[in-house]
Amino acid sequence: MTDGRRPGIGGIATARVLAAVLLFVGCSQAGPLATAQPTSDASLTPSAAVAGRTPDPCPAATPVPAEPSLPADVDDATREAIRIRAEYGLRRDLAWIRQVADDSAAASEFGTPMLPSETAALFARNELADPVRRALDTYGHADELGGLYIDNAAGGVVVVLWTTDPALHAAAIRSNLPACHPVVFRQVRWAERELRQWQDRIAADVDWMAGIPAIATGIGVDVIGNVVEVDVSSAASDASDRILAHYAAPTGMIRVNSDGTGAELLPTGTVVGRVLRADGRPPGPNDLMLDAGSPDDPPGWCGGGDIGYGVLEDGRIEFPCKAGRRTIRVRDWVPDGNGDHPIVASVVVDVPAGGDVEVEIRLPEGFDPAPE
Repeated sequence: MTDGRRPGIGGIATARVLAAVLLFVGCSQAGPLATAQPTSDASLTPSAAVAGRTPDPCPAATPVPAEPSLPADVDDATREAIRIRAEYGLRRDLAWIRQVADDSAAASEFGTPMLPSETAALFARNELADPVRRALDTYGHADELGGLYIDNAAGGVVVVLWTTDPALHAAAIRSNLPACHPVVFRQVRWAERELRQWQDRIAADVDWMAGIPAIATGIGVDVIGNVVEVDVSSAASDASDRILAHYAAPTGMIRVNSDGTGAELLPTGTVVGRVLRADGRPPGPNDLMLDAGSPDDPPGWCGGGDIGYGVLEDGRIEFPCKAGRRTIRVRDWVPDGNGDHPIVASVVVDVPAGGDVEVEIRLPEGFDPAPE
């Protein structure tokens, strides 16, 4: 089973999680958030006929009810529920969404309330690729295999990609799969093996980008897009063109995504100091969180990846930031009525490159930072 994208350089963080990779148990967002479109008329539904064979008597998929149009006053949480449910191929009409939201058994581990039966069905999709993998291992033809993934928007169909006629491969493989197994075969341009070779080649040759200037932040294979994807940070307007020209891969095989800012190239400093109550006392036990950001701030950020930064009981903070003017914000972990973590205090600081800037942030009068 493929992951859709794997890191190409040790220590380089992937700048963006590619959508529509296989569903993994234990991920904070369990599964893909996109689906692919067929790229060949040879795409087969699970019950379609293959050469010389009568279609299996497989039940047709039940259409997923969806709201034809949304009222203008639909709240953001409901719109997000519709988006997530569409990407997972789940029922998403308003009546159902509201019914699930009111159900005490519902949980939001997938980003929106879902019933236990729904989340169990999503996790069960992990197993769908296993028999297909076993059949592919026996079948071979790896030089023609473009990879596989689970199309969650279609309800959990395994999609197998081939550089040659997918109908021929389907005819040879289906007999080795369980009856009515949800699998389709589609055609792409590049074999995954070839894409992985280019991924490794690029990963071993990135130092030259400093002359653009640029830095690679992620290198991997987008199985659905059938390309090698290179994420870079650079303010140079021609960074993507120069990178493509350097590697001289076949046209369309590599896609370069530049953030256009070069923020990753900025040096780092540290915001240190204390967060205190309005009367100057330490906050004591608290669930306060630090973040940063304002439309007036320059490119760059504070923090690092998925690491959270909080406030110690004595109020001390230590917050790494990219150099430049930064708006440091203190948020309350307890969400407000909209599910947001409210900003309770903030300060604007100039973060020096390679140095520290000291701050003191006072919480508002009457605000109690103690955990609930």
